[in-house]
Amino acid sequence: MVTSRKSRARPEPTEAPGLRERNKQEKLERIQQAARELFAKKGFAETTTREIAERAGVGTGTLFLYARTKEELLMLVLSERVEAVQEERFRTLPREAPLLKQLLHVFEGFFTFYAKEPKLARMFIRELLFLEPAPAGERLQLERTFAARLAELVATARERGEVAPDVDLETAGFNLFALYITTLMGWLSGALGPGESWRVALERALALQLRGFGPGEPPTSKSNRRKS
Repeated sequence: MVTSRKSRARPEPTEAPGLRERNKQEKLERIQQAARELFAKKGFAETTTREIAERAGVGTGTLFLYARTKEELLMLVLSERVEAVQEERFRTLPREAPLLKQLLHVFEGFFTFYAKEPKLARMFIRELLFLEPAPAGERLQLERTFAARLAELVATARERGEVAPDVDLETAGFNLFALYITTLMGWLSGALGPGESWRVALERALALQLRGFGPGEPPTSKSNRRKS
């Protein structure tokens, strides 16, 4: 019996979906590691995308599938580390502490993290706030997730009686995030007051904001007691 050439031909091997995803993840990790090492060694401005691709062992075309610009590569490098800091600070939160102390605990982790690489931190914060519209989804998701978790702290504080029941939680979360970002930008750029630490500046700003969140003056105030 003669078997035709067509019937003897073997099908082209195809990459299993699971293997394809693993290969994709491995390339992403190599790119992240290469960018992180080169940014730290040469600086952001002096590093080229070609150098990152060569160090990661991928073509520049492949690199651009993950990030189109160096700025997007910076987001790729630092966004996961920022998320890890966020997870650690909320996991170790002093649950019984007042809201102000909880907020300072959360924000302290980020200031400590950014202090290790202030040049990259300045670039990252700039890109976080002013990234081009196309990749803005990831940036906005990062901000909204953080603001939502801050709002959860406000909600819990409201249950304890620290916050007035009519405070809008979503707005509260974004207000706290805005105070943090503003203080962070001032600290990274050296724009805080002479000799002023980020903690002093941020604690003062947060304390003022929390006065606005407060449940109001209790009925038995000093003024009422004077009248009685």
